[in-house]
Amino acid sequence: MDTGFIDTTSTDQPSRKIALVDGMVLVQRLSKKPATVVTVKDLSGCFNDRLMSLTRDYDEIILVFDAYRTDSLKSATRDKRRQGKAIQYQVKDDTNIKHIPLSRFLSHDQTKADLTDYLAAKILEYNRGSSKLIITSASGNTRSNKDLLFEENNHEEADTLLIHQAVLASHRNPADAQLMFFSPDTDILVLVTANYDLLLKNTSISMASGVVQIEPLWRALGKERAKALPAFHAFTGADNTGRFSRIGKATWLQIYLKADKDIIDALQMLLDEAEVAEGMLSTLASFVCAAYSPKGINIKTIPELRWHLFCKHRAESDKLPPTLGALKQHILRVHVQTRVWAQAAIALQDPAAGPPAQWVLQRLGWHETNNHRGPPSPKGHH
Repeated sequence: MDTGFIDTTSTDQPSRKIALVDGMVLVQRLSKKPATVVTVKDLSGCFNDRLMSLTRDYDEIILVFDAYRTDSLKSATRDKRRQGKAIQYQVKDDTNIKHIPLSRFLSHDQTKADLTDYLAAKILEYNRGSSKLIITSASGNTRSNKDLLFEENNHEEADTLLIHQAVLASHRNPADAQLMFFSPDTDILVLVTANYDLLLKNTSISMASGVVQIEPLWRALGKERAKALPAFHAFTGADNTGRFSRIGKATWLQIYLKADKDIIDALQMLLDEAEVAEGMLSTLASFVCAAYSPKGINIKTIPELRWHLFCKHRAESDKLPPTLGALKQHILRVHVQTRVWAQAAIALQDPAAGPPAQWVLQRLGWHETNNHRGPPSPKGHH
C-alpha cells in the first residue's frame, strides 16, 4: 500500500522499534479517497489501514495530531491561506462524505478538531487487542491500548507534540531501541535535531527525500549550533515567520555554519529569554548583513549596507536587506515561534513565556520581512 513515505525496513534490527506519526499528514495523503469510502467511519477504517501499513514493522506506534485553536499564530496563518468559505461538517460514523472532496471536508478548523479526536479514538478501538503498543494524542489527551497513563498536554503543534512523545518513549524503552519519525516537514527535522540529546541514539526521520539519520547531523553541527537550530530556522524563514527576500536556506546555512559564537548565542537567546533585548537586535542585524553583503564587503550595520548597495550597485528595493524597523518586527514574530519550539519536550508549555500571539499579530500585521520598505540611506533609518 502506498503511504507516501519511504520504506524504512532494515536488516539491522534494534531491540524495539518505535514509530511516531503526524496524523494530519497521513489524513492529507487520503485526498484521493477510495471509492469504498462513503462515510466518516469508512474514512477512519481507510486511515487505520494506511497507518498500520506504514508502521507494520514497528512494536510501538505513536500517533499525534495538531490542536486547533482560534487565538494562535498558526490559526491566523491558516486563515490567511484559506481560499473560499469554510464549511463545518459533523464528524460521526454515518456522516456521508462520498461526494465531498477531502479538502472541502477539512476546510473548517472545528471539523478538523472533531476529526482528530474521532480518529484518535477509532485507532485505539480498531487496535484494542493488538500486541503492539498504540498511543494516540489529540486535543491535549493522550491514551493507549494498554495500561499506560499520560498527563495532559497543551501543545498546539503536532511538531512539538511529536518531540514530547519521543522523549517519553526514549525514557521507557531500552537504550538500543529505534525511534523513527514519519513526517515530510522540515520543522520536524529541525526540532528532532535540536532535541537529539534527549532522544534515543538510534533516531531517524522518514521524509519524502529518504530516511535521515539524526546523529550525523548533530555531530556535524556541534551541540551549540544544533541547539540553536530552531531559532535559526524560524529567523531565516519558516511557515509562521516570513522570510528574507532573495536569500535562500542554502545561503543562510553556509553563513550559519561559519557564524561567530555571539550570533549563535543571540539565536539561542530567542529560544531561552522571555524578552527580546536590544543587544540581540544588533547582533542579528550583523547576521543579516553577512547574508546580503557582496563578496569582499564587510559591513556590520544594516543602514550602512543598504546605502552601500544602493549607491554602488543601484540595488532594487527587494535586493536590499530589511530596514532595522522591519527586522525588529521580524525578530518579535520569530520570538513567538521559537518560545513554543523551545518547550517542545515538556507536556505543559508556558503560554506566558513570550508575548501573546494575538498581540504580535495585531501589532505586526502579516507582511513578510522583505515587504517592509524604507529609504536606502542611513539617515532614513533613524
